[in-house]
Amino acid sequence: MVEINREHLRRIYKYSLDELKVLESKCFLSKFDGSIAFDLGCKVRQWAIEAFPEKSLVIDVSLPSGQCLFHATTASGTCLDNDIWIQRKKKTAFRFGCSSFFMGQKLRQKNAKSMEEAFYIDSKEYAVHGGAVPIILENSDTIVACLTVSGLKQEEDHLFAITCVIEYANRLLESELNLD
Repeated sequence: MVEINREHLRRIYKYSLDELKVLESKCFLSKFDGSIAFDLGCKVRQWAIEAFPEKSLVIDVSLPSGQCLFHATTASGTCLDNDIWIQRKKKTAFRFGCSSFFMGQKLRQKNAKSMEEAFYIDSKEYAVHGGAVPIILENSDTIVACLTVSGLKQEEDHLFAITCVIEYANRLLESELNLD
């Protein structure tokens, strides 16, 4: 089972942008294709059901082109609003090359009143709330996909997504090295 680091959860709003970057820098995979995207999505769904059995989440893995490679719910209770949040959060991650939570923290640190004022983007199309985490190809700056989670508090969406990418990357590396 994957669990959110409670210390990160307690302190996440106090992290500097540099500390958030360090946390996000661990969200890389050694390789990526459609099969990996689907497997990642299935694992995240399984981990979400185990970690949050009473919650209804939506999990999405999409490419920068907009193509969706995985999209599923964990239980009944989600609604179209979750899908709209998914779209807005991942659009932010792809546009700025960092997590939607990072952009929310950046907005707060700018003391700006709105996304429109700070970043010249429409809040109907973009969301600076946690849950969308870009997936980077190892040893590059290339964003190959985005894992987006909706249904928890934004800091939980954010940390759960990061935790899942890191855990999946570790398991992928183990399987490549035949250590399992």
